[in-house]
Amino acid sequence: MNTVNEPEAADRLPTLAVVEDNQELREDVLIPTLARSGFEVIGMTSALDLYRAMTVRAFDLVLLDVGLPDEDGFSIAAHLRGLSPSIGIVMLTGYDTRPDRMRGLLAGADAYLFKPVEMDVLVTTLKNLARRIVPAAGAAQATDAAQARAKWRLDERGWCLLSPHGVEIEMNLAERQVMAVLAATPGVPVQREALIARLVKNDQDFDPHRLDMLVYRLRKKCHSAAKDDLPLRAVRGIGYVLNW
Repeated sequence: MNTVNEPEAADRLPTLAVVEDNQELREDVLIPTLARSGFEVIGMTSALDLYRAMTVRAFDLVLLDVGLPDEDGFSIAAHLRGLSPSIGIVMLTGYDTRPDRMRGLLAGADAYLFKPVEMDVLVTTLKNLARRIVPAAGAAQATDAAQARAKWRLDERGWCLLSPHGVEIEMNLAERQVMAVLAATPGVPVQREALIARLVKNDQDFDPHRLDMLVYRLRKKCHSAAKDDLPLRAVRGIGYVLNW
């Protein structure tokens, strides 16, 4: 009896829907580059195309334009996030004002990138999201439990940080809110506006320096208690990234 060794589900390529109505950008730039970078890519021109495709298959990631012919990307992102809290959503758009970026992030996008974008930035952003969404390969999974003990992590409730050596650091509400956003996309820079939006309803009433002070005090608290540095750093011009 012949046995076919099919690849483990964890070894599959991340599935990526590229929703972009500019045919030249979609077909000549985005799809070829992303396919070469290790994604299973399907291109489409509209929200309707995306919704139809999702009735027959699931996507791990969606790369989404804002100015589409039938529905704007903001409402699509909100709809997708309502369908799945785990799907990776990256908005790539020429709408580059601060209100537009805030609107995209609040709609549920994991990242909001401006056109024209450097392709290595786009690929890295999508790959980092894929690591969170697509399970690691079977061989790597075998060592996850042991490796977790040697890394910073949140406890099961998300109320405390646990150092690589098991030291528990309690967080206040604001620290928990910020860490929850950062921990959702490790390795992916999170924009300051997204973090501030988690802290307050109206970001106009919030002094951005309070976010910097919150991060500074949290890192200082971790170093003092655990004698180890929390892998949380600032990304100039964007916000913060948690590398664990």
